[in-house]
Amino acid sequence: MYLEQIIPINGARLWTAIQGTGQPMVLCHGGPGGYDYLGPIADMTSDLCRVIRYDQRGSGRSQASGPYDVSTFVNDLEGLRRFFNFERWVVGGHSWGAGLALAYAVRFPGRTIAVLHIAGTGIDDRWHDEYRENRLNALSESEREEYQRLRAQRERATGAESRRILDRLRTLSRKTDVFDPNRVDHIPTFDERPVSDEANEKVGADWKGYTTDSKFQQSVYDLPMPALFLHGACDPRPSHFIETLASKLSHSTFASIPKSGHYPWVEKPDEVKAALRRFIRCQVM
Repeated sequence: MYLEQIIPINGARLWTAIQGTGQPMVLCHGGPGGYDYLGPIADMTSDLCRVIRYDQRGSGRSQASGPYDVSTFVNDLEGLRRFFNFERWVVGGHSWGAGLALAYAVRFPGRTIAVLHIAGTGIDDRWHDEYRENRLNALSESEREEYQRLRAQRERATGAESRRILDRLRTLSRKTDVFDPNRVDHIPTFDERPVSDEANEKVGADWKGYTTDSKFQQSVYDLPMPALFLHGACDPRPSHFIETLASKLSHSTFASIPKSGHYPWVEKPDEVKAALRRFIRCQVM
C-alpha cells in the first residue's frame, strides 16, 4: 500500500505519504523549512510498520501558512495522528525533525510508543559552536575562506543577492555532510520544491528557546518510552552531545554508524537498516 494525499491539518494543507501495514510510525524531515526526503527510511521499515511521511507546513508540497513555531509543528503532528485515527505511534525524525520528535513525545507521551532520533542535534545548545568548527575543518582552505567571506556578506545582503549567497553556503555545507566525498551527490537536495527560509528562521529560533529551557530539558530526560539515538560517526554535528543525551534517558540506545555523515543511510544503508529494524521490532511486535 502506498498513498499520497494533501489533507487539512490545524489550519494548513499538508502533503502526506503513507505506506506499509501494522503499528504506525511517523517520520519528520529536517530543516526547519525543508521537505520530505525520508522515503529510503520508510522503505527499510514499511514491512514492519505503517510509515507516514509529510512535508511540514511552509515548504515542499504543503501550504505556506504560519505560524512557524515549535508548538504549532507539534500540533500539526498530533493533528496527523488524529486524522489517521492512530491510538499511538512511533515518532521519528532526522536532523531538526529529530528535535521535533522529542518535543512531540514531551507533550504527548501517552500517544508515543517510542522515539527515533536520527542525526539530530539534541537539546544542548552548545553543539552549534563545535558544529561550525567541524564544518569549517571539513572544507578545503579555499572553500573555508569563501564560506567565511560569504557569511560576512550575507549580513548586509538583501533580495536576490541574499538568496544567491545562501544557496552557495548550502552547497558548501553539503560537502561537509558526508564521510565519502564521492557520495555528496547522493544526499538529498532541495532544488525541486520551495524551501521556507521564514520557517527555518522562526522555528529555528523558537527551538533554541526549548533547548535552553531547563524544564524542557528535564522533561526530555524523564521520557518513559524507548528511544533510539542513531548518529553518523563523521557527522559534523557532534555525536558526543547525543550520546550524553541518550545516557540520561532510562530506556534509550545510542548507535554510532561508522564512516558516515549526516545522512547515514546514504553511506551505510545496511548498518542503518539493521539498527532501525532491531529497534522497531522491539516496539511493534
